[in-house]
Amino acid sequence: MLYALVEGWRRLRRSFGLAVLLLVVNLATALVLAVPLAGVLRSGLHHEQASQNMMYGFDYPWWSQWSDAQSGWTTSFGPEIFGMGFVFRNVDLLLKGALPANLLAARGEAAGAASAAATGPRLDPVVLGLGLVYLVVQTFLTGGVLSTLRGAQGTWTVRGLLHGAGFYFGRIFRVTLLALFSAWVVFRLNAPFARWLDGQARESVSETSAMAWLLARHALLLLALLFVSLVSGYAKAIVVTEERSSAILAFVSALSFCGRNFLRTFGHYLAVALLGVVLIAVWRLLDGAYETTGYKTQLFTFALFQAFMLAHVGLRVMLMGGQLALYRRLAAPEALASAA
Repeated sequence: MLYALVEGWRRLRRSFGLAVLLLVVNLATALVLAVPLAGVLRSGLHHEQASQNMMYGFDYPWWSQWSDAQSGWTTSFGPEIFGMGFVFRNVDLLLKGALPANLLAARGEAAGAASAAATGPRLDPVVLGLGLVYLVVQTFLTGGVLSTLRGAQGTWTVRGLLHGAGFYFGRIFRVTLLALFSAWVVFRLNAPFARWLDGQARESVSETSAMAWLLARHALLLLALLFVSLVSGYAKAIVVTEERSSAILAFVSALSFCGRNFLRTFGHYLAVALLGVVLIAVWRLLDGAYETTGYKTQLFTFALFQAFMLAHVGLRVMLMGGQLALYRRLAAPEALASAA
């Protein structure tokens, strides 16, 4: 596990430009909705006293009135995503199967999802569609990133990155589809188990035990989804390392590899995830250290958040580099020799 962390960090350092490129892609995707949202807010605040209040704080009465009058994709945005709110919002959506593009949510739970909308705005199909496009773009770039991290020098050009991305896109896209299907199976298997745990929580004699049952339900689902992501990551690494043409065989090989080396592979994955939690805690401390009032602090907060996102993307590149290194070290020598 430590070897994978060190190697992942080393490969991130020598190819740090990959993280910057992925950040630019993230920012460009966000601008697709951020620019029109800014226009909607500008028109809503035009000649309103609330414009001054929103510049130097938050005018909740104005926002409440404005939000009630909205329809379509703008209803997906609210103050609950400020600060650390986006983290809890994304985890909540993930566990409900709303990501990506509501593909994993059970149709029978539509009524429950509608009632749960009281806890936060529902995601509009426009937002979900943009998220699906982002997933395809990230899947496309994964092949180029992995082929760069696989190299001995780690040097890259945009042309070489795009060549590697296009060369591996078909196979990595099929691996992504297999991962989505596996996540769908996890949600279907989780449904009766979740109902049983909910029943245990309702029959509990204390609030503490009821909360423990509910937390266990969500924790087990999250761990299962993380394991699917782990296998998917190694399947993509196998496709690039061994030049596999079959996505199914690569996924099966990755499942077998992760099963044989579970403590190392999942331990490495959880270690990177823990670094992500530490990063979020640092963001929480910095974000709460001052008040965002006026355009100067708004620009500073924007720059600070982009630095946070750059570190987050860097952890993703570090994870992929560590998985490549760990697979090369632990995989059967004959498998790598046959690929050569």
